[in-house]
Amino acid sequence: MSNLIEEKLKSSVRTSLNNKIKDHKLRTALDYLNQISFTVDGTSNKTIDLLPNDAICLLGNSRMTNLMLTRLTVHCLMPKKYGGFRISKAFILDAGNCTDVYQFVDFMKQYGLNIKRNLKKIMISRVFTVYQLTHFLKYELPKTVHDYKINIVIIPDLLAMFFQESEIDFNEVKFLLTDILNILKTITRDDKVLLITSLSLDNELPPFVIELGNMITQCFNKCIVIDKNKTNNKYKIVIQQKQDADYITIKGHMPLTAEDVLTVKVR
Repeated sequence: MSNLIEEKLKSSVRTSLNNKIKDHKLRTALDYLNQISFTVDGTSNKTIDLLPNDAICLLGNSRMTNLMLTRLTVHCLMPKKYGGFRISKAFILDAGNCTDVYQFVDFMKQYGLNIKRNLKKIMISRVFTVYQLTHFLKYELPKTVHDYKINIVIIPDLLAMFFQESEIDFNEVKFLLTDILNILKTITRDDKVLLITSLSLDNELPPFVIELGNMITQCFNKCIVIDKNKTNNKYKIVIQQKQDADYITIKGHMPLTAEDVLTVKVR
C-alpha cells in the first residue's frame, strides 16, 4: 500500500513539474503575442486590434498619429490580461524627431504602470539622414531585435526624413524606400515582430508624395486613416485591412478628438 501511495505521489510531482516546465516555456514575449486591443475611449466599437506579425501604418494628421503611436506603445507594455503583450519590449526608430518621452510618462501614469520599470522596456534610436535610416534598418535593426528580444518596432513619420533631404532626387528616394520596405517585410515575417509606422499627411500633397505613400501602405496589412474634420476638432478614424491586393474597411468613420486619445478612461 505504501509503495502505491509513493508511486502516486511521484506521479503527481512529475505531472506538477511537467506543467511548470510547460508554463515556463510559454512565458516568452513571442509566445504571448496573441492579441491586443487598443480602445481609445473604453467602448468596443472603437478598437484597434493588433495581432502577431501585423504591419500597421497610420496615415494622417501628424499630432494624432504620434499620439496614437505613443499610446499604442504604452498599451503594449500592459499585462496580457489588460490587452498588452507579456514581457514586451519596444524599439522606436525616430526618423522624424517626433518622439515625446514625456507623453510616454503621462500615459504610464494614467495606466497605473511603474514608470521607471516600463521606460526601461522602450529603446529609442535617432537617425539623421535617409542613408543612416536605410543602413540602420538593413544592418542594425535585425541585430537589435534579436539581441534585446524586441517584439514591437515603431517607426514614427517614415517619410519625413526624405523631405528634409534637399538634394535627393525622386528616383533615389524610390530606390531607398524599396530597400527599406523589403527589410521591414523580413522583420515582421522572420522575427514575429509587431511593426507600426506612420505617415504625416497634413496638407495638400504633390503627386510624387502620394505615390511614395502608396508604395509604403501596400506593404502593410492594416492601415489606420486619420482625417481631420473641417468643421470641428474631431478626426474621422477609418481602420482598413488588406484583402488580396486591396484594402477593405473593417471599422469606419469613428469620430475622435485628440483628448480622447490623451485620456485613458477607467474601465
